[in-house]
Amino acid sequence: MVTRRTFEKELADLHEMIVRMGVEVENSITDAITALIEQDNELANKIIERDDVIDDLEITIEEMCLDMIARQQPVARDLRDVTSALKLITDLERIADHASDISSKILMFEGKKRVMIHYDLITLAGVAKEMVRGALDAYVIRSAEMAEKFIVMDDRVDELYDKVKNELIHLMSVDPGNIEQYVEMLFVCKYFERIADHAQNVAEWVVFFVQGKHQLS
Repeated sequence: MVTRRTFEKELADLHEMIVRMGVEVENSITDAITALIEQDNELANKIIERDDVIDDLEITIEEMCLDMIARQQPVARDLRDVTSALKLITDLERIADHASDISSKILMFEGKKRVMIHYDLITLAGVAKEMVRGALDAYVIRSAEMAEKFIVMDDRVDELYDKVKNELIHLMSVDPGNIEQYVEMLFVCKYFERIADHAQNVAEWVVFFVQGKHQLS
């Protein structure tokens, strides 16, 4: 049927756009980690600018999904495919927002005394990045099993977040002269933790798409 072939082509185009959005989001996280470690304000500004590109992709994909629902009136697996895509891009957009938030904090450090970046914060950021990449890879190959592996990684992020948070609070008490930087670093830590939460959501939407059930976080 021509209609079915058309719908399948539109689905393929939709998935291609989501993968494109995912690549941009992953690049933002990678660059945010680099900008934080190297205090690279130019790179931080590029991340903030890229957020507009990602927002535009989200709008385009959302319009594609709604148009497909209105014209094709999909049911069962097809409807699940489109609705999970709508949910998934919302989490991807939020991840990009947090990468932009981190970049804004990096810019606030300019001209101020640099405080040591806690090793566990970099570890946390790396795990969050791995979760995003893994969730997107699971989406590309339609693997619920792979997605589930990255869902459980959020527990590791929570442990690291609590550890870094407690250390930063301690540093605020023993080094009050740099309390402002420690507070901003605490925000950075929280943003990476939220990135991991949204990556977990992306992985859960992959499971929903493949198996037809959504896990509760």
